[in-house]
Amino acid sequence: MSENIKIGLIGFGSVGKQLYNVLLENGYADEQIYIYADDHAFSDADRRYPLNDFKLDKFRDIHFIPTMGYLSKHIKYQLLNYLIDNNYHIFTFIHPTAFVSTNAKIGRGVIIYPLCNIDQGAVIDDGAIILNSSIVAHDTYVGKCVYVAPGVCMSGFINIGELSFIGSGAVIANNITLGKNCTVAMGTCLTKSIPDDACVIGNPFQIKQNIKLY
Repeated sequence: MSENIKIGLIGFGSVGKQLYNVLLENGYADEQIYIYADDHAFSDADRRYPLNDFKLDKFRDIHFIPTMGYLSKHIKYQLLNYLIDNNYHIFTFIHPTAFVSTNAKIGRGVIIYPLCNIDQGAVIDDGAIILNSSIVAHDTYVGKCVYVAPGVCMSGFINIGELSFIGSGAVIANNITLGKNCTVAMGTCLTKSIPDDACVIGNPFQIKQNIKLY
């Protein structure tokens, strides 16, 4: 058994199910994992509860992590702030195959998946998800509740605003800033800074009014 703590997954969509299976594959026991989701059958015996039950006093010893994906990022943001403001235990998961520099800073409720590389001076803020084989180069800041899809390459001295989405295989050049709530579509090569709420796609990148992610 891995760390002897109870872990509460708040939300059980694709991200929650993925993290649940990854935890089981990496030494956590099923009995350690509690699930809070309104679209799930509720059972004390199976540690399954309605989503808002995590607020009950009887669960205060559990280490919680909101596991909503990019389509529910604002709900995740609110839940994470609630956990922080009310001094809950917050769970962070770093896959054992990921490289994280001792000079990097990893926030609360962060998930870092297999084969990622988090370089020196990088900061991964609360609630961010870094999916498989992504690179966060030196001195780059990844904001709160940012979603980084697989195979992303972020160069050095980048600043990514909170609630942004970076699609699979995107490449982001050195020394640029992405505003809050930006969308970088898969395969995009981003070479210039973009403002809040910007959507970009392509190589060379183009700014679009909106990009559908589903």
